[in-house]
Amino acid sequence: MNSHPKILFRLIPIVSLFSLFSFCNQANPINLDGSSSAAGVLLNVVLPNIIGAEVVPEGLPELSSNTMFDAGDTYIDLNFSETSAVDENFSMVIESYTTTYEPHFIGYNTFTLPANTITHSIGFSLEADDDNCLDNAASKFSFRITKGSTGDTFVYNVNVKDGDYCIFESSAKTLAQLGGLGAMDNHCKNLASSKGLPRNPAYYKAMVGALSATLGDRNPGESLSSTSFFRNNKRYVRKQGNGTWVKTFSIYGAWPPSSDFENPLIDSGQYWTGMHSGWGRMDSNTCLNGSESWTNSSSSSSGNLGTSSVVTGDAAYMTLASCDSPMALPFICVYSPD
Repeated sequence: MNSHPKILFRLIPIVSLFSLFSFCNQANPINLDGSSSAAGVLLNVVLPNIIGAEVVPEGLPELSSNTMFDAGDTYIDLNFSETSAVDENFSMVIESYTTTYEPHFIGYNTFTLPANTITHSIGFSLEADDDNCLDNAASKFSFRITKGSTGDTFVYNVNVKDGDYCIFESSAKTLAQLGGLGAMDNHCKNLASSKGLPRNPAYYKAMVGALSATLGDRNPGESLSSTSFFRNNKRYVRKQGNGTWVKTFSIYGAWPPSSDFENPLIDSGQYWTGMHSGWGRMDSNTCLNGSESWTNSSSSSSGNLGTSSVVTGDAAYMTLASCDSPMALPFICVYSPD
């Protein structure tokens, strides 16, 4: 009978592999805790270096987020894995930054973590890199935290996204084409997506005063809050028809701002707003049909218009138009997160 030595040699690695699995199944589990196992020490110390991970020294915190936004202030939490029986002092320093413009700590670059505390909040002030609202993957910075009592230190790397809020004009529409607040918002979302603007396109909304039983009333002139249409400590920018970006205005403490805009909201012309010159909603001039604004295209209804001007009041209201007018005008779309 013919022998088949090649088959025998092919079986040897397979048998060896099964033997290895069998041995592993019978072996005691390896303790991955470096404090009680030599194998654990090897894995904890060597393995992270092999795969390129950096281990934060014990006694130093993890960051609640390693992503921040420029053009404003960002706060993050430092989360410590264990509490200390005594107060601990820490110092911080900016190590380096790329394209991000001069990051600063808000307040002091030292802090004390009280005894029996595991979380401490710190803030960064990040100036705007530019006048657009587009993310730059190269925007980064790093900062070092050092524990005073032990000298343990670690450098944390942070990615910086663009913190500006975008404004753009919709395509021109007659009142009959507006279709109410929901349709106008959807138009802004679709345009934001097609323009490739960052963040969630679902947060772009129509900058109009409106009454809406289905979506809730809208008043872009409302007092500033964490949920108002316009937000405090934000820069609003837009892309002009010639392809260049400009800053339109910043909000610091009050809305509308007491000074004129730096640039108009659109290049030229007028747009639907439904607001008076103080930026408050004009219920009677939002082409109102029952409980829904921007749905009445009859001659008995009217809608307020703003115009391309750096004068704040004119930007909200310059004149009005009958809602049955065949005039096609845009409205303004603004990034306004929920």
